[in-house]
Amino acid sequence: MSTFSVPDSMQIARNLSEAIKLETVSFDENSPVFPFEELHRLLEKQYPLVHQYLKKEIVNRLSLLYTWQGSEPDLPPVAFLAHMDVVPADAGDWTHPPFSGAIDGGYVWGRGVIDMKCQLISLLESAEVLLEAGFTPRRTIYLAFGHDEEIGGGNGAKAIAVILQERGVRMDALMDEGGGIAGGVAPGIKGLIANIAYAEKSFANVRLEVAARAGHASIPRKTGAIGILSRAITRIESHPMPSSLEFVRPTIKALSPHLPFLFHFLFGNLWLTGGLVKMALAQEPVTNAMLRNTIAPTIFQGGYKSNVLPEKASVVLNCRLLPGVGVEELLAHIRKVINNKRVSVTCTDTSAPSQRPVSIDTPYYHDLEANIAGLFGNLPTCPMLMVGASDARHYQTLCNRIYRFQPVMFKTQADDRTHGVDERIEIEQLPRMVEFNARMMESWGSR
Repeated sequence: MSTFSVPDSMQIARNLSEAIKLETVSFDENSPVFPFEELHRLLEKQYPLVHQYLKKEIVNRLSLLYTWQGSEPDLPPVAFLAHMDVVPADAGDWTHPPFSGAIDGGYVWGRGVIDMKCQLISLLESAEVLLEAGFTPRRTIYLAFGHDEEIGGGNGAKAIAVILQERGVRMDALMDEGGGIAGGVAPGIKGLIANIAYAEKSFANVRLEVAARAGHASIPRKTGAIGILSRAITRIESHPMPSSLEFVRPTIKALSPHLPFLFHFLFGNLWLTGGLVKMALAQEPVTNAMLRNTIAPTIFQGGYKSNVLPEKASVVLNCRLLPGVGVEELLAHIRKVINNKRVSVTCTDTSAPSQRPVSIDTPYYHDLEANIAGLFGNLPTCPMLMVGASDARHYQTLCNRIYRFQPVMFKTQADDRTHGVDERIEIEQLPRMVEFNARMMESWGSR
């Protein structure tokens, strides 16, 4: 390992604050692009060595791909991902305006500070300090920063992956956002746990629509469009797709030695207690989402005037699918449960099925564990299924070892304000993030 100096916490905080001030909100074709271009210029100013020694490419005008050439270019490369876009924010209830980048009370405040400009900045800080220390990786390192992860990554990460695939790149390992260090996430364990996502769900948006005769509300019919659709939604919510322990078994196995006797017995004898464990995990939304494909109604549209019976009603179902599950299986379940031909069922948007969980018995995964232990203490480390989606899914054809971990600590679940009001991060966490990412670049880049 090389010797490098991590910047002062306030220096990192100031760099992060400046990045937060640029409103790089996920956008449509009519949105301004200048905040992203301003961010590009800011990064050039903040990290001169990165921009001097790494090859920088701008993809689709707004995404960034940096290539850190290895001393042995024939070795398969590794990659570290982050995204530059953030979700919108309503300033109404915030302590500090969401794009103020306020530094106050030991925190940096602002939309995207956790998701995920802290990782963007820490990766660049890490590369900068390693370059300053004279480090050269054996294998090439890519830093890939998409601009539209929050709306699917189709023009950012996907475009970067296509370019790399066209160049014949095949990666040995890749790290993106996903797991982190948190407390209160596992029954029977009071302390912190380091969660490394070793797989993620795919998604599909399904539209249900009902057509009916319009008319005056003073003469209602027995079955209107809204009523039919409401009953369909109720049936879907009361008939979830089957649960399975397949994707939580590695998590249970990793945590079992750290559990009290009762939980250790329950989790250690799933052949006998599997049904009870599934019932228990299904009670909590987070763990329930790890057990099954989920279906959530998110957008309902019906009438337009109080005294008019609508001729059409529709709802969008946002569905998250376990690795390996395709859309046809999902649609078959929805149609069977609804059992009403008046309800049309159409998939309007979907990602490719997620890859099966990757191996956790690899040097790359063990590097993650070792660097977590070295910087955060000897915490329980466990693989987990990520119930959301990330840019990493666009790289599935380029890499079989994709791990999702962000070195951010949440002592309680309430500390995680991702996408919420008053998103913030403790300033004291920032140097450790930089050191962790630098150690990971050294570990993976030197293999």
